[in-house]
Amino acid sequence: MKPSQRDLSSAAVLLLVVMAAEMASVEAKSDGYCYYPSGKFKGWCLYTDHCADVCEDESNKYVDGKCRGFPSRCYCMTMCPRAPAPAPEIIAAPRRPPVKIE
Repeated sequence: MKPSQRDLSSAAVLLLVVMAAEMASVEAKSDGYCYYPSGKFKGWCLYTDHCADVCEDESNKYVDGKCRGFPSRCYCMTMCPRAPAPAPEIIAAPRRPPVKIE
């Protein structure tokens, strides 16, 4: 059975949406770095050193760059901001019941 034109079009649009979401995503890893796709790096990323140089020239907020994914692309790295500490549930110590003195 031959796939219809509508099915092929739907598959192509879905593939483009997935690729765009992957390329535009910002990844936060447990290593404390956030990864952003480079805006100036062109083509496949083959050498991490070249990616790091492009990222450092692109913005002073980027601390490094790495080749990641398939096809390999250049991702620039920044230090991720730490989440604020959660507010304490108990603000003051509980009151003790009064002590009877006899």
